[in-house]
Amino acid sequence: MSFTRRLTFSFVAILLLSLGSVLIQIWGNDTRRRNVWLLQHVIRTQSELNDFSQRMYSTHRKILVVDALSDSGVQNRITAQERQELLSTIDALMALETELNGDLQEYLEAGRYQYLEAKILLSRWRQFLEQGDALDSSYVLREYEALSGRVSANEWFLLTRSDEINVGLRNVVSMTNKVALGVFLLALITTFILGYYMTRYTRRSIRQLQKGTAEWGSGNFDYSIGDMGHDEFGQLANSFDDMAANLREAMARVREASRRADAANQAKSGFMANMSHELRTPMNAIIGYSEMLIEEIDDEPDVSAQDLRPDLAKIQLAGKHLLTLINDVLDISKIESGRMAVYWEDVALESVLRDVEVTMAPLMAKNGNTLHCNFELQSELIRTDVTRLRQILLNLLSNAAKFTRKGEVSLRVSEQQIAGQSYLIAEVKDNGIGMSAEQLGRVFDAFVQADLSTTKQYGGSGLGLTISRKFAELLGGSISAESELGVGSRFELRLPLGTQELGLRTEFDGVAIGDVLVIDDDPAALDLCSRTLSKAGYRVHLADSGAEGLRMARQSRPDVVLLDVMMPGMDGWQVLHSLRTDPSLFDVPVLMLSMLNERDLSLLLGANEYLVKPVDSATLTAVVHELLPATAVGNLLLLEQGDSLAKAIALLPGAEYWQIYHCSEVAEATTLLKDLPLQLIVMGPHSDKVAVADLLAYLSKDYGRKVPIMLAQTEAEIQSLSDQLGAYLSRA
Repeated sequence: MSFTRRLTFSFVAILLLSLGSVLIQIWGNDTRRRNVWLLQHVIRTQSELNDFSQRMYSTHRKILVVDALSDSGVQNRITAQERQELLSTIDALMALETELNGDLQEYLEAGRYQYLEAKILLSRWRQFLEQGDALDSSYVLREYEALSGRVSANEWFLLTRSDEINVGLRNVVSMTNKVALGVFLLALITTFILGYYMTRYTRRSIRQLQKGTAEWGSGNFDYSIGDMGHDEFGQLANSFDDMAANLREAMARVREASRRADAANQAKSGFMANMSHELRTPMNAIIGYSEMLIEEIDDEPDVSAQDLRPDLAKIQLAGKHLLTLINDVLDISKIESGRMAVYWEDVALESVLRDVEVTMAPLMAKNGNTLHCNFELQSELIRTDVTRLRQILLNLLSNAAKFTRKGEVSLRVSEQQIAGQSYLIAEVKDNGIGMSAEQLGRVFDAFVQADLSTTKQYGGSGLGLTISRKFAELLGGSISAESELGVGSRFELRLPLGTQELGLRTEFDGVAIGDVLVIDDDPAALDLCSRTLSKAGYRVHLADSGAEGLRMARQSRPDVVLLDVMMPGMDGWQVLHSLRTDPSLFDVPVLMLSMLNERDLSLLLGANEYLVKPVDSATLTAVVHELLPATAVGNLLLLEQGDSLAKAIALLPGAEYWQIYHCSEVAEATTLLKDLPLQLIVMGPHSDKVAVADLLAYLSKDYGRKVPIMLAQTEAEIQSLSDQLGAYLSRA
């Protein structure tokens, strides 16, 4: 039997046992549900029967009073309203009697209940009230007492029935639990037996393969593993034998390649020189402990998993350390290449700080340190990138914990006003080893720690503080450091909580053909746009921050907005969202300019056009001129026979910001391509496949502008497109 079949058999056996357990639980739950339902209705009937008894008693007393008044010869001692109320009560009692008789018949067994038979008494009362006939008090009293006896008997029957249901419910629960436990134990035993068998079979096969790899690793490529059967392990062994034969033939080429690689290794960058030790340390731990585990398994085949747990924990710790190093390298790479995005959101700051405090507790305890936190917060919410903020704080606290032994580490967070600007100040202070002035001067350099001895003793890649400073700068803030050797260190994170007013700057020369607002934090980009567009005849307004740009747009509505994406404080996405949600600015055309290639996202979020920097003057002028007559946030061409896709798009959030041109013929779509500046093209189901293919070829080769195209030919694709558009628009 092949290894796959063995695994399949084991899986099916465990699945069947699990299915049996689930079915038993379903049956038990259904039985309990029915019993609970019956118990609820029996209790409700008890309550209604008690209510019936009380109302009968009250009515009986009133009838006796009326009869006594009649016997005394006193006339008009009961009003018409009182008589009508008694008659209404008698009608209600008759209806309740009918309902109770039905409930008793439904919820009690035959012979274990008595019909109430109250209609005779109730009819006699009605006749007395309506016709004024004399009332036979002794007869009425006998009938009432008989009815009271039947009511009491039925109350006893209902009470007994509820007790029986409770006992049955307990029995069902007990039986279900016992059966479920039995099936679970059987599944557990079966799983253990199958797991033991599979482990033994797998370990034996792996030993043979491991021996072969060891021989080849020592240079003995003539070694052959031998026949291991026709299952997957046998096929793997044959593949290894073939690989060994190929390796013998390739050794000469490998030696030559190795010689060339050795020459290339001598030209490795400083990055590899700094990172090699950090990468080798966890890798050596992983390899070393793995070899120890293999040797223990070889020497003691029956070694327990508990005995292997300490070594496995060390392998896991080394792997996590290696992953942290790789993540640091990736982060610094994204930052340096400008691909690190900032996601602004309203954050409950105290909750984030408490989470950081809890996260750092184990690391502080590892070196016997005590963490003191002091939060002096004035605002419940701040707007920031919570992921970047948390990583900065964790990096600073991790460094303090690592370089401090049995000492004190403090985290103090407060809001302060500095030069009229509100800042979030986070101070991390420790009494650890500290740094000299020389070491402090390069502490924020990438791949740098205090010195080589520090790296050997404490480890680390030297990227944590570099990444933290870069993140702080992305958030519009900064990090500073103070330290004294042997005394301790202090790091301060400063993030702006508001946006500074940077002032209005407008440049224009000549007769204006339109007002253009340029929002960018790069002075060089502002100057380039100003010169290019002013020369083309536009009146250019410049804003060097998102908040200033919004203020200027609201103060004097522009014809076109040129908007950068990555800016400190309020980034381009936030500005775009604010423009599209402002009733007075929602239809102003927006041209996005950025180093990032986020064209599709920007168009879906409401931009009219997107250009990747650097942009030549002719292209910039042409695109601005094309956007001037636009009357909607974006022009969307929809080619579809029918209206399924049109209805789906109309329901999307943000669809009201698009001017949708819906056509069913390809010729009509071609005409619109020539006449309109389009930002998005969507093609739905169409019978003329050839014409649609020609249109796609024209768009990809001959059409003058690059426009995103989305295809949805089936119902499933229409739904997928709707989900995709909804996901993009929800990020606005």
